[in-house]
Amino acid sequence: MGLVGKLCETLGKANEPVYTVVAVACFKGILRPIFTMMDKHQDPETKKYAAIREGSTELIAVPTYLFLSWAVQKLAPAFAPDKTIGRTLEHSQRTLGFLGVCFAALYAIPKLCNVAMPHVMKAFKRDKPKEKQEYLGTATPVFDGIAKNGNLLSNAKHPYPKSQINTGGGLRI
Repeated sequence: MGLVGKLCETLGKANEPVYTVVAVACFKGILRPIFTMMDKHQDPETKKYAAIREGSTELIAVPTYLFLSWAVQKLAPAFAPDKTIGRTLEHSQRTLGFLGVCFAALYAIPKLCNVAMPHVMKAFKRDKPKEKQEYLGTATPVFDGIAKNGNLLSNAKHPYPKSQINTGGGLRI
């Protein structure tokens, strides 16, 4: 039996939900940033931001999955109806481990990412000179070549011809 056979046998004997989600998180943490950086159609700064954010999210996810699954499994003796039967305790541990993984995915990881991501992104942010905004008239801010009052700027770059831009407001059918 080769290395793959031994790996399959070992994982088959003690197949815990945490192994699956940690493996997925590791692959996502490695492959998603790589594929994001390979996208030739995106702005380089956007690619870097997305790659850093995706990699950081998975760096937060892996220890969270491991810790919550382990911590919740420690509660199994309180939920096992008969502590003398080893299978009942084992099933309680697996069920609680699964619930710990679910709690990590649904609540703990998003919460930790919301707390940590601003600090992570600030560490990677580079100060760039702010682009000068154009103004129409006195104080009409410009967004993507269209003034807030709906007027189209003549020197602005647009992805659509002037005839396709709806400056009158409302839905155009």
